[in-house]
Parts: sequence; structure tokens; C-alpha cells
Amino acid sequence: MTIIEPTKNRYYTNEFLYIAVLILMLAIFNIRFYNSNVSLKYKISLQEKVVQKLEVTNADLRNQLYQILDSRNLSSIVDKQNLVSDKNPDYMTHNMLSSLN
Repeated sequence: MTIIEPTKNRYYTNEFLYIAVLILMLAIFNIRFYNSNVSLKYKISLQEKVVQKLEVTNADLRNQLYQILDSRNLSSIVDKQNLVSDKNPDYMTHNMLSSLN
């Protein structure tokens, strides 16, 4: 004669259920972590592209500035604004500045 003990089977069922719930929760956590990681990498790549565009714009602006401040172009600016170069310029010295006070 066989004796069936349903309480023992229920014990293993509860353990299996707890482990299954734990594995499910870990899987959901891993999926969320992976999605946030991919999203962060995508946002970083977008920001890197923005930085590269800004670097190119900065290089263009520096090039324009250097062209404007080039010594060959300064003579044309002097001619356009009718400026005259001073043959004997007077520079301010430290003694002159202290006597002004």
C-alpha cells in the first residue's frame, strides 16, 4: 500500500515558485539595465557628434580670426580707415602712471 503525502510535494512547489519568481525578477532587472546602457551609449554618441561639429565650427572661426589678424591684411585695414603710423610713439611707463595719481 502506498501512502501519499501532499504536504511534502507542496514544499518543493513553493521552493520552485520562489526560485522562478527570483529568476524572473533578475531577468527583468537585467533587461532594464541593458536597455538603459544602450540608451546611454546612444546619447553619448549623439553628444560626441555635436562636439565634433562644434570643434569644426571652432576651427573655422579661428581660421577666420587668423586671416583677419594677418599682418598682410592689417595694412589694407590701415588704408581703409585712413590711419597714419606714428614715427616717434610715446609709450606710457610705470613712472608716468604713478605720477598721474
